[in-house]
Amino acid sequence: MKSLRLILIAVLGAFFMQFSSAAGFLTELRTRGYSLIPAPQKVELEANDIVIDGSWGVEPASGAGQFTGNWLNEWAARLHGLKFSNLGPAKIVLIVDPSAAKYTDDPALNEQGYRLTITDKRIEISGGSEKGLFYGVQSLLQLMRRNANGEITLPAGKIYDWPDLELRFIHWDTKHNQKRVETLKRILDWAAFFKVNCIGFEMEDKYEYPSHPIIGAPGAYTKAQMQELTRYALERQIQLVPVIQSPAHFAYVLKHKEFAHLRADGSNYQACMCDEEAIKLIFDMYQDMIDATPGVKYFHVSTDEVYYAGICKKCKKPYNDENRSQAWVDYVLRAHQWLAERGRRMLAWVEYPLLPKHILQLPPDLIDGVMGSEQDFIDNEKKIGIRQLAYTPIQGGELLFPNYFPTEYRGRENEGRLVDASQTVRQGLAMGANPIGSFCAAWDDSGLHEETFWLGWVTVTQYAWTYRFPTVEQSVADFMDVFYGLSSPEMVEVYQMLIQGARFFEHGWDRVSSKERGPSYGNSRGKGIGTGRTDLTLQTPSLPTADNLAVEPAFSKKYEELLQQAARMKKENDRLTYLLSRNISHVERNRYNLEVFLSIANMERYFIRTLLDLAQAEESILAAAKADAGGNPSTAVAHLTEANNRVNSLLAWGDWMWKELKKTWEKSRYEKGRSVGGRNFVHIMDDVKDHFADRRPGLEYMIAPFERMQLPEWRAGLVKCIKDYAAKHNVPIQGLAEERLED
Repeated sequence: MKSLRLILIAVLGAFFMQFSSAAGFLTELRTRGYSLIPAPQKVELEANDIVIDGSWGVEPASGAGQFTGNWLNEWAARLHGLKFSNLGPAKIVLIVDPSAAKYTDDPALNEQGYRLTITDKRIEISGGSEKGLFYGVQSLLQLMRRNANGEITLPAGKIYDWPDLELRFIHWDTKHNQKRVETLKRILDWAAFFKVNCIGFEMEDKYEYPSHPIIGAPGAYTKAQMQELTRYALERQIQLVPVIQSPAHFAYVLKHKEFAHLRADGSNYQACMCDEEAIKLIFDMYQDMIDATPGVKYFHVSTDEVYYAGICKKCKKPYNDENRSQAWVDYVLRAHQWLAERGRRMLAWVEYPLLPKHILQLPPDLIDGVMGSEQDFIDNEKKIGIRQLAYTPIQGGELLFPNYFPTEYRGRENEGRLVDASQTVRQGLAMGANPIGSFCAAWDDSGLHEETFWLGWVTVTQYAWTYRFPTVEQSVADFMDVFYGLSSPEMVEVYQMLIQGARFFEHGWDRVSSKERGPSYGNSRGKGIGTGRTDLTLQTPSLPTADNLAVEPAFSKKYEELLQQAARMKKENDRLTYLLSRNISHVERNRYNLEVFLSIANMERYFIRTLLDLAQAEESILAAAKADAGGNPSTAVAHLTEANNRVNSLLAWGDWMWKELKKTWEKSRYEKGRSVGGRNFVHIMDDVKDHFADRRPGLEYMIAPFERMQLPEWRAGLVKCIKDYAAKHNVPIQGLAEERLED
C-alpha cells in the first residue's frame, strides 16, 4: 500500500513539476525574497518580516548536546556577522521533541524533521531528534538576510519540514587526488549546511591500510586522521561511509608486484574472485576501513563494473553469462554476511553483469546504490524488499567542468545534468522502486576539481529532501544565493560560460591513436573489445625552411570551423574572466571556489589562444613566403619573427597559467603523485578503464594535450629557419624572442 501511495505521489509530482515549471512557479519563500535549499515541505508565512540582532540569545535544548547551539552561534557570526549577546528579551529556543515532527509513518524521516516558528520576540526550533534540530538550525541560518537598511531579517511564520528520503549521499572520489584534511572538514561543514547526511568516501589508495601498508599511496590518510574525520562528520549528522572499489577497479592494489598473482586473467583491472587469498585481501581492507570509521552504520563494497566475474582460471565453472552473474551473487552474499557480523549495513552497485533473475538470491536489507532505469531489476528488488539509492552522476567524463546546463555543440544538444538530477527520484518511484536515499556521484575520472561539484551535490540533495519541487531554475537560484551570498548575481552566467568553454575545450581537440599507452584489456562487452585508445592533441602549422618559405595553410584549412568558434569563444572568455575577477572581490562566501573557477577559465583561454595564435602565426609565415617571392627578404624575416614572437608569447602565458593553476588547486589538495618519507608513488594505468586523469601520475595530465603538440620544438625549428634565412640573405634580425619569460 505504501509503494502504491509513493507511485501516485510521484506521478502527481511529475505533473505538478511540469505545470509549475511552465508557469514560472516560485515557492512562497522565494517570492518573499528568501532562499532556502533544500526547499521545505510546508510553509505558513505571515505578512511581516522580523529583525534579529545581537541582543538575542540562544537557549540550548535541554537533554541534548551542546553542539547544535554552538554551531548556531558560530555560523551566525561567520555568515552574517551576528554575535548573540543574550542581553535582550528575545530568544532563539532549541527543543528536541519527538512529538513535534511526526509528519510521516517512517520514524527515520521524523527524526530528521523539525518545526521552525518565527515571531518578533521568539524563534523556536523543535526537532524530532537532535538530527531534526540540527537541520532546523541550518534552515534558520540560510533564511537570515540583510535588508536595504543593513538589518538582518527573517520571515515571520512557521515551517514544517522533513526529508522525503532518509539518506542523502554525496560522493568523494579520491582515485586521482588526495584532499587536505582541512579541505575535507570544510566540505563537511558546507555539506551539513545543505542537509547532506552521508559521504560515499571512495578511498582507493588514499588510506594507509594497516593490514597491507603497501597499498596506501605515499602520504595516505592515517587511521588517526580517518577516525578524527569520522568523529567530525558524525557531529554534523553525517555518516562517512567507506567505498572500497573491489573486486574490479582494483588496479590501485594489483599494480603492486606483491599482489600481481591475484589478478584475474592477468589484468590489473580485477582480482580473481575464485582465489581465497584475493578475497582475504579485500576483506582485510574492509576491516581496516571499519576500524577507521567507528560509529558509522554503512559500508559500500562497490562491486562497480565487475565485468569479468569468474574469468579467472582458478574458477571451476565455465565462463559465461550465467556463471558470471552467479559469481557476482556469491561474492555479494559472502561480503554481506561478513559485514553483517561486524554491524555494518551493506551497499553495493547492483548492476551488470548481474542477471535480473539472480536478484532474488540477494539479502533484502542490501541497499542498491545505483537505482537505474531497468524495470526488471526494480521489479525483482521490489519482490524481496531491497531498497535503492536514487543514483545521479553529476560528472563522468567531462573535462574541466560538469555539464550542468543545456549545451549545444556542432548541432548536438544536451539538456544538462541538473534536469536529470531533478527527475531521478520521481522516475524511480514511478517504476515501482522504493528508494531509501540518493547518491550524487561525482566521478573524478577526468580529474575535475571538487569545487566544481557543489552545484550538483546540492541539487541532488535538494530533490532527495523534497523531490516534487521547486523548479530547477529556482533550485539553482537558491543555491547561488546561499553558497555565494546575495552580492554576486552573475553566478549563473559564470557557470554557463564555464560550461560552454569546457565543452569547446573537450570537443575541439583531435583524437589520435595513442603513442603513450598500450591497448586496453577490454570493456563491458568482453575481453579484447574496444581496446583502442586515443590521445588529445592538435596539428601544428607547417614549418618553412630557409631554402623555401612557401607552405600550405594547412592549420587554417583543417580547423576553419574551430577557429570561427574560437573567435566567438574568446569574447565569451573575456567576459567570464572579468566576472570571476570581479566576484572574487565581492563574493560573501566561498571565495576559493571562484579562484578555482578562474584557473579553469584560464585553461579554457589557453586553448582558445592556442588556436587563434597559431592561425595568426601561420598567416605571418604565409606573408613571409609572399615577401620572399617578391624579392623582399627583410620583410620576410620581419613576418617570420612576428610568427615566432606570437608563439613565444603564447608559451610564456601558458607557463604562467599552469603555475597559477597548480598553486590554486594545491591549496586544497596535496601534490598529485607525490613522494613522502622516501616512498615514491607507484603509477600504472588501469588495464580496462584507463581514466583520463590517471594517464600521468601528476597534475600534468591537464596540459598533456598541449605538450603533445610540441610547440617549444616547433618554435625552435622556426627560430632556426629565421636565422638560416637571414644569414643566407644577409638580413639583420630585429626583436627575435628566443626565451619565454618565467612569469
